[in-house]
Amino acid sequence: MAATRSAEGVRLATNARRAIADLPADNIRLDWTMALISCAIIFGLYIDGWAHNHGFVDDSFFTPWHALLYGAVGLSGLVLIVHHFRNVNRGFRWSKALPAGYTLSLIGFFAFGAGGVVDMIWHEVFGFEESIEALISPSHLFLALTGLLIMTGPIRALWQRESDGSWASLAPAILCFICITSVFTFFNAFAAIGGDMIILTGPRPDSHSLQDVAGIVAFVIQSNILLGAVLFMTRRWRLPFGAITLLFVLNSLLMTWYRVGEAGEFIFALSAALVGLLGDYLLSGSKPMETSRLRLAAFLIPFAHSLGAMMVLHILGNSVWNTGGLWWLIHMWLGVPVLAGAFGYGLSMVLRQPAIPAAHSP
Repeated sequence: MAATRSAEGVRLATNARRAIADLPADNIRLDWTMALISCAIIFGLYIDGWAHNHGFVDDSFFTPWHALLYGAVGLSGLVLIVHHFRNVNRGFRWSKALPAGYTLSLIGFFAFGAGGVVDMIWHEVFGFEESIEALISPSHLFLALTGLLIMTGPIRALWQRESDGSWASLAPAILCFICITSVFTFFNAFAAIGGDMIILTGPRPDSHSLQDVAGIVAFVIQSNILLGAVLFMTRRWRLPFGAITLLFVLNSLLMTWYRVGEAGEFIFALSAALVGLLGDYLLSGSKPMETSRLRLAAFLIPFAHSLGAMMVLHILGNSVWNTGGLWWLIHMWLGVPVLAGAFGYGLSMVLRQPAIPAAHSP
């Protein structure tokens, strides 16, 4: 009997030590909660951008738009802190009281709070940013970085688990990828594809170098930001069909909504949907992806995204803005999409490097 009690004591002590050393079990409910909160953070970010673009913001830090953004971030911190203390009470160490992937999110929450204070002081000392200044402001970029730490929690968590490539197993990570991609496109809005590209429509100007540069930068950057997110996801998972289309469409709707001048500009989402379907056709499925197929997709996705957006601009110029179609000649009509595709092909080389012959491997 004494031996039995001794063995039981050893077993309990061993389990207690293991509980202290190990992380809490994976929590799909937490994954979904944080993914949905990430969507709320992005909504707060974009509605704040919408308010700035439509003249609803004065020179004050305390606005309803900031309240939505900071409220969503605060909710993320509340959820993480509650889970942290609950797991500490269950015997987990303070440094390991959250499931895998979420400790950085908690750090990001506290850093975001500190960044908010710094941003408020920044505004008091240097004044409020105008236009592109708001996208480049160091205090705003720090908030973006810390926000990304919060929103990537479900991605880090699911990255470490096995997945069958279904929506049921990957939806929280896909939503968070859409969120972080939308952060990148938001802060690159100075090179966004949208109403500002009206400068490329109408009569061809005699001097147009600056307009050419603005168009090239917008098409190449935006299409390859989206491609970069897609390639990153396919580095780890075989995506369910529709994931790439959802990414392209939601990002297009968000970018158009917060910058929109005419309702007709939402036609960009239709072009994005067609490109997304092309990406799903090339990259989704359960079979291992051949390198040649990956290279083809990496070229075609930004190529089609750029060309499709140019066609939309041509349509908008003729039918909505009444300025006339896109005045670029065939050199730009075809050359800019090829350039965007070349950048995408280069990204695929970084993602999956050519094989090194065994005789020359390090």
